[in-house]
Amino acid sequence: MSQATASEVRHTGTFWALDLDRPHLTSSPARLAARLQRVGPERAEELAMAMGATSPAVVLERFARGRQCYVAYLEDGQTLASYGWVSFDQEEIGELGLTIHLRPGRAYIWDCATLPPYRGQRLYPTLLIYIATVLRAQGLRRLWIGADASNYASRRGIEVAGFQAVADVTRITDLRAGTRYLLRPWPGVPEEILEDLRRSLSHTVEPAKPEDESQSA
Repeated sequence: MSQATASEVRHTGTFWALDLDRPHLTSSPARLAARLQRVGPERAEELAMAMGATSPAVVLERFARGRQCYVAYLEDGQTLASYGWVSFDQEEIGELGLTIHLRPGRAYIWDCATLPPYRGQRLYPTLLIYIATVLRAQGLRRLWIGADASNYASRRGIEVAGFQAVADVTRITDLRAGTRYLLRPWPGVPEEILEDLRRSLSHTVEPAKPEDESQSA
């Protein structure tokens, strides 16, 4: 594909992984006391408000599809400060423009947020560590998470929680050929992990080639 036909070349984000059959962080990096737990449909209204959803129906629909939600409350046990969702079959990744189809023993963490008054307190990585601990006890083997290229706070939180950057995603939109996605592996990532990611994305992504590298430089 030549530069002349490419209408857009953009680094959209990064996939990260955490293998649960290896040692991982268990201590909390949070700068304030928090109570971590999994919640269910009984918290739908509270979650909808935190998410800025127009109705609890959005939250209830997620639970009905088998999604799990984990939250961090402040020490008072009443103030919801951070939340994150987990899927076990498939999930659309809006920030990367892809859909992940999870293999057995895998889970995908998504739609995580810390409410504005409590940002900068490392509640996000603390919540990720808690989720990893719970899912490891449930027999899960690997966690995936995606981060938008411009979301530096999220990327830093993922690093603090011990996740490994696996591959960057580049979206190339061509006026003739349409849109395609390229995976650019990070140095030192085992081939088994890369292949797991490719299969989870149903081969809708391609390995980056030298000519693609020159376009995205």
